[in-house]
Amino acid sequence: MKNTIAIILLFVFGTVFSQDDCKDYKENYIPKNLKDAIEYLSCEWSESDKTEFKNKEESDAVTELHFGTGMGVRNGWELWKGKNRISRFFKSKGISHPDDISSIILTSFHRRLNNKPIDLDSQIEYYKSYWETAKKKFEKEQQNQIELSKKEFDNYKINDSVKIEFKINKQGKNVWAYRVQKYPDLNEKPNCYIKGIVVEKNKKKRKRGKYVLTILITDICGNEKAIFHGEENGLNINQEYDFSLMSFKISKE
Repeated sequence: MKNTIAIILLFVFGTVFSQDDCKDYKENYIPKNLKDAIEYLSCEWSESDKTEFKNKEESDAVTELHFGTGMGVRNGWELWKGKNRISRFFKSKGISHPDDISSIILTSFHRRLNNKPIDLDSQIEYYKSYWETAKKKFEKEQQNQIELSKKEFDNYKINDSVKIEFKINKQGKNVWAYRVQKYPDLNEKPNCYIKGIVVEKNKKKRKRGKYVLTILITDICGNEKAIFHGEENGLNINQEYDFSLMSFKISKE
């Protein structure tokens, strides 16, 4: 009985990955579902590559290929566009991010090579849970950001002297200004504090966001003007600009 089962499994496995099936794949082929993707990879990979991949720990094997084969899968199968049949297959199961799709494909391929259950449902649940947790964390951080910005906003008064954290880069006659990011805080160090005076306050301003201070610029670290992508004409002294406390690191002088 055991021998009969073994023969059947061998026949099924050999049929799935037969060389005849491999001839059906045309250039730039994009699989239609997970099963098809596994069969395609089995045809495309050399036996030595499959053996090397198979003999590594699952997490190590998949992680190592994330930026190599994984990137090839994401780009070659146009997962970023999300409009073809394999993208629709995963989307129907609640998975849409290309990184998640490529990881599931590689994980499933590794398990198939090792004759382990693919357990697609558990893989899907893992990524759904990950994004749900990430969403809740992001929403909490956003709320904290709003509350902190409101407290800062309420603390400012018209005519307050302030300074804004920037990084200045001089290239010939041009001066480039880059804001020091506030949220998330990347621990960037400013080399310039652009100074000014608060002339107006707005809790919400169209296109500028929440908790906006309108500031009359009085000094750009000794420069008359600076190129800044946040403003069409850059920053110039003696002109007014809007700065959201949600985005800029501003403090009183």
